[in-house]
Amino acid sequence: MQREKFIQLMDELLQPKGFKDHCHNGLQIEGRPEISKIVTSVSACQALIDYAVEIDADAIITHHGIIWNDSSNILTGFNYKRIASVIKHDINYFGYHLPLDNHPRLGNNRQLAEVLQIEVEGQSDEQEFLWYGKLVTPMVLSEFIEHYQECTGHKPVFFGDKEKLITTIAWCTGGAQGMLHDAIKLGVDCYISGEVSEYTMSVSDESGVAYVAGGHYVTERYGIIALTEYLNEQGFDAEFLELYNPI
Repeated sequence: MQREKFIQLMDELLQPKGFKDHCHNGLQIEGRPEISKIVTSVSACQALIDYAVEIDADAIITHHGIIWNDSSNILTGFNYKRIASVIKHDINYFGYHLPLDNHPRLGNNRQLAEVLQIEVEGQSDEQEFLWYGKLVTPMVLSEFIEHYQECTGHKPVFFGDKEKLITTIAWCTGGAQGMLHDAIKLGVDCYISGEVSEYTMSVSDESGVAYVAGGHYVTERYGIIALTEYLNEQGFDAEFLELYNPI
């Protein structure tokens, strides 16, 4: 497919112009004009780029892109090496951050719910990034932690009474531990995000709302996997590269 038609396909699917973000969502580095073979992953890194070069990929797509609205625009050190490698090998580089977090079918929040067997009931907060629902099978917190590890292969950090019954859950993937306050207002039993801050334990303890830090990488793995599957359904040769990050 011609690059411009591919951009149109992705724009129609993910609606990137509808999001205020910390990066440009879409084509970040222009490469060869035709796109057929695609490699995807969660985050930009040299290992991913080296693999794309090895398999002669036409494009790379990541959730955490290669260019952000900060010092990553300065082309020195490892950032220079990454971008120089992409340009040298004529690879198109696409990044989709918030649009891939919140897509109603392929997004990280939707996909995490499916992985953890959570029945989605709605979305809250101004941009609707805070999702909430109910576990298909309610269980106490200690059992839910085991369930999380079985479903994702990742052992999460958690705070809360291990014997607390978990029925209602709110979640926002990635680094959204600050939304714990919003989850408390919803009156849920448990809140899930990817990371944890120093204050998270005391807020969880004093509110009675259990907190599960499921890993930034892990909670945001499933959207890009779903996007990869979608691209294969459209006739592309797309491959997700697992570069596990325990954080």
